[in-house]
Amino acid sequence: MTTSLRHLSDPEHALILRELSENCRVPCRICELQVNGPAYCCWGCEIFLHRWCAELPLETQHPAHPHPLALSSRKITLSALGRERSEEAFVYRCSEGDCYFNVDVTWAFLNLYPSEEKKDTIQHIAHKHHPLTYFRLNKPIKVWCRDCEQQIAGPFYGCPICSFYLHEFCAELPREISRHPSHPGHRLTLSLSRATLCRACHFVTNPLGTAIVYKCQDCEGDGVIAYHIQCDTSFHPYKYEENDCGTITHFSHEHPLKSFFANTRIMRIRFYCEGCGLNISGDFYGCPVCEFFLHRSCAEELPREMSHFRHPIPDHPLALRERGHAWTLKCDSCSLNSRCAFTCEKCDFALDLVCALSTFSAFKEGVATEIQHFSHDHSLPLVYRRSGPPGGCIICGVSVTGLAYSCQTCYKIGKRFVLHKSCAELPQELEHPFHPPHPLTLQSKRHFYCDAYGTKSGGFCFGCDECQFFLCLAAASLKPTLRHQPHEHDLTHFERISDRKFCSYCGESSSVDSYRCVECDFTVHYSCIRMLPLAIKHNIHFHQLALRDKFIDRFNEQYCDVCEKTRRTDRGIYYCAECNFSAHIGCIIPSVAIEEAPELEKVDEEIASVKAEIEETGAMQMKIEALRKRLEELTVKRDALAS
Repeated sequence: MTTSLRHLSDPEHALILRELSENCRVPCRICELQVNGPAYCCWGCEIFLHRWCAELPLETQHPAHPHPLALSSRKITLSALGRERSEEAFVYRCSEGDCYFNVDVTWAFLNLYPSEEKKDTIQHIAHKHHPLTYFRLNKPIKVWCRDCEQQIAGPFYGCPICSFYLHEFCAELPREISRHPSHPGHRLTLSLSRATLCRACHFVTNPLGTAIVYKCQDCEGDGVIAYHIQCDTSFHPYKYEENDCGTITHFSHEHPLKSFFANTRIMRIRFYCEGCGLNISGDFYGCPVCEFFLHRSCAEELPREMSHFRHPIPDHPLALRERGHAWTLKCDSCSLNSRCAFTCEKCDFALDLVCALSTFSAFKEGVATEIQHFSHDHSLPLVYRRSGPPGGCIICGVSVTGLAYSCQTCYKIGKRFVLHKSCAELPQELEHPFHPPHPLTLQSKRHFYCDAYGTKSGGFCFGCDECQFFLCLAAASLKPTLRHQPHEHDLTHFERISDRKFCSYCGESSSVDSYRCVECDFTVHYSCIRMLPLAIKHNIHFHQLALRDKFIDRFNEQYCDVCEKTRRTDRGIYYCAECNFSAHIGCIIPSVAIEEAPELEKVDEEIASVKAEIEETGAMQMKIEALRKRLEELTVKRDALAS
């Protein structure tokens, strides 16, 4: 028996309890977090709810409000990239007259699912109204830390009454920090402050209200010295407990570099290593004044001088040089201005540290330093891109960062031709399991239909012109992974496909979380694979029935032997080969039972009662009208007889 329920997120259809795969990435309509495992779904409307979200009470009572609160949805407008879009958000709202009190659904979660681990409550400077309770839940919830403004995952402290939450780490931060490298002269104290400029990231701390900051109480007369919690605690001296935090002199920078440790879990902004270009994390050296940072490993391995294949002139080594105040270094690989680069002053040639070291490491690993690609007339040297140029990769269209092949001849005349290293290495011919009869060739087409995703596209693809079969590059990277007994070929998982594809078992839209055999155009929901038994015994037939992906009757009688209606030959059935007995899957598997919420049942009963009363009243009115008409007829007859 499949379970389903009616829910206000989809007033038109029942939501059916399904099993979504681990590869599925769809958001829950209520909490907006990713859904997998048991979930209530409407395939056609693409509505998905965690089971625990769907089972939230439709009405609740909040200790800070006298009226009951009802679960309801409201439209909110979000602005991004100059465009506005509307989204649906769920809250508990008071519907009493002009009362506009509402709270988010997190409050109901924390009341329904208490913490698995108990700890003492704590008092916090940022929330003096109520103590904060410790929570550790085995269910995901979407709440943000009031300190670091990051989404909470894992244990946290909170006040559900006020919707105030803190990471466990943030709640237990020290009240004072001494000798911080950003402000070593005075102590920094944990404080509540109105909008002030953070001295580390130069962003205003909560421009709309108060924020929790580390603040210097001694410097207020000379201007407020304040730091975001995450900016102040995200990196600190490597040996914070000791007086000597470690300092080195490095040839790559004019100032001494101090040793630090970066806590990337709470960093508000990202710092990058000048040597490798990657995010700073763990142990590193840095000059906070100049914002110059190096991983400890990069600082130890960075050469003063090197020979590079991008500048192969004999006796012209590239020397490491830091940018001064009066001049800039423009990298001949990524075309960006660089703080520090390997340069050849005789040739006016420069490679910044990241480009020089990354391409040289690739060269030592055997990567080709120059290629001739079939899609372009000029040779393409190996480069490194720190940021993607406009237009992206010629083959896949995605912005290019990291190792790539770029045409320097076209760049000099104002044109761009750049390929990801991985795209440049794509084969020109490919044997693919989605199309066994013929090899697929890499080609560029203005328009084509991807036979795997069922969508129209354009650009580079793998195709067979003889069969007019084409795969976009994303589809070409997929391979079959699942053996499903009723079908002859292995199946491939698709997170999303065209909404014009339908499940061969249940007949509903299969645009989300489905497995496909592209060769046969066979599609089935992951949840149907999990739910439907491969063999079943039913009281309508003597023998066990086997699940078949499709069946064409040899006597050309395409009927269901249970309901005696015609059936589609491309849809799955339950079949007995001994008796040539075939049946719709829906005729064998018990029908869905709709579990109405108690509140909905009450409303439905009241609606039915009112309708019945209206019908009774209508019948009485019709009877009265008939009696009046009969009375008029009798009156006329009497008057005629009397005269």
